[in-house]
Amino acid sequence: MPVYNYKAKRGPGEVVSASMEANSPDEVVVRLTQQGFFPLKVEPSQSEISLPRQDGENISVRIPARDLNLFTRQLASLVKSGVPLLKGLHIIIEQTESRVLTNMVEDIAGKVKQGRMLSDALACYPRAFPSLYIALIRAGEASGTLEQALIRLAEHRQRLEQIKSHIRAALAYPIFMVSVAVITIIVLMTLVIPQLKKVFEMMKEELPLSTRILIGVSDAVRDYWYLFAVGIVLFIIILKSVTFIEKYAWDRAKLHFPVLGRFWLKLELARFARTLGLLLTNGISIVASLEITIPTLSNEAIKRELKKVAEGLKGGNPLSTGLTRSEKVKFPPFMVNLIAVGEESGRLDETMMEITNTYERETEELIKIALSLLEPLLIVVLGAIVGFIVISMLLPIFTMGTMVS
Repeated sequence: MPVYNYKAKRGPGEVVSASMEANSPDEVVVRLTQQGFFPLKVEPSQSEISLPRQDGENISVRIPARDLNLFTRQLASLVKSGVPLLKGLHIIIEQTESRVLTNMVEDIAGKVKQGRMLSDALACYPRAFPSLYIALIRAGEASGTLEQALIRLAEHRQRLEQIKSHIRAALAYPIFMVSVAVITIIVLMTLVIPQLKKVFEMMKEELPLSTRILIGVSDAVRDYWYLFAVGIVLFIIILKSVTFIEKYAWDRAKLHFPVLGRFWLKLELARFARTLGLLLTNGISIVASLEITIPTLSNEAIKRELKKVAEGLKGGNPLSTGLTRSEKVKFPPFMVNLIAVGEESGRLDETMMEITNTYERETEELIKIALSLLEPLLIVVLGAIVGFIVISMLLPIFTMGTMVS
């Protein structure tokens, strides 16, 4: 790529002279303008410049999703307000509390000051900025709509965070109930029942069957608790190993679970449609958008089918046709039909966002329905277990009282 020397001015007294790789002098002018500079002179360079490349330190850097969301929102707001890109990066550096993020943004700002595009600077941190993030920034830079690309990215990540937050909130109460019940049962089995056992032994009476079972379980828990702990750990390890080795079979089976299968499918398709629609809106081709979108999904069965669809697209087949021909995963007719209409009308990006909104609403409704069924079911099951323990403990006492009478 040709190298150009430039001289640019920013503010009343700052003049910068540097070099930049670009396809033409006009591209240099556009980049400098986006960075908040006023170009004074642009001319071909007689020598190549050596730009910073990715290094092992940069590649290994990771930041929490919360910090990435904050960085995206802040940068989008600053650029939207008319703040030059380089100045906006320096403002973020001053306001950021995370030391790791501060160091990373300082390095990115340094690369941008040297003339590199923002997307190229972000690409030096592949573990911090996913391919979707970099692709959208690059598309915004190429079309001169970096502001819109950042805003869409911020909205996209905010929406994903909202979905995760809804799921966590939905699971919080059931997890709390189960935790309290488990602690209660452990206390009864290890502390209360052994004390009652001594009383029952002094009675020298035959105990009811339920009480004998309860005492046997209590003795086993107290004497062999380490075996139970090892068994639970082994079960978790084996389950994780099986799901990791046979991830495709497991993910495919999950899609056929009653109720939950439909929930997982719609949740994954909502993520697929949102990501694909976002990429298409920023002018990225359908084939390139699919190649970026597929790795963002978590279900291996859906990913494999979409890879086949992507290969069909390269051969000239429409997206809707590839989804219809899928054998391992049955994509909903609603989604396929809408995509076909979007392809015919040339508004596939808007169609994907409509699919996203529909499936996100449906997944939220499924969460509410599942909670409305799960909470009373948990109450019944946990109440039955605790009730059995209490009745088994009190039954010998009632029997002794009857005999005395």
